[in-house]
Amino acid sequence: MDALYADVISRLEAMHEDYFACLNGLSSEQLDWAPGPEMNSLCVLAVHVTAAERFWIGIAIDDMIDRDRPAEFQARSHSLEDLQARFSANISFYRTAFASQSVERLSEEVSFEFLDRRINCRRGWALLHALDHTAEHLGHAGMTRQLLDRR
Repeated sequence: MDALYADVISRLEAMHEDYFACLNGLSSEQLDWAPGPEMNSLCVLAVHVTAAERFWIGIAIDDMIDRDRPAEFQARSHSLEDLQARFSANISFYRTAFASQSVERLSEEVSFEFLDRRINCRRGWALLHALDHTAEHLGHAGMTRQLLDRR
């Protein structure tokens, strides 16, 4: 596996561990708690992040998945184990998929439909977007856990 892909896995594993820290010890009811109207629960964040991460990395490696983005924001009643399994499944997939990837492909242009619009980007941009998006929502998860613990 190319060093860049190994570094991506390492970074994702670290972020996933931070997500686990936000989720650790919570019941399904606590995972479904949202701090306010139009704010996301930890369950929603975990479901959305794992689906989006897999989607954008799929763009980067030419293994795009279908996803139901609106349904991600309606996620409820997942157990802690279910959510952790989603993160673990992503890492397992990346370990296998990245083994056959070359960094040269990251400069290739791709075009696809997303949210009723055409997106044109390089594979490398999609890979970086996956990392950035996962990190962005990790911040949201940390804040949500702090608010949950203080209520």
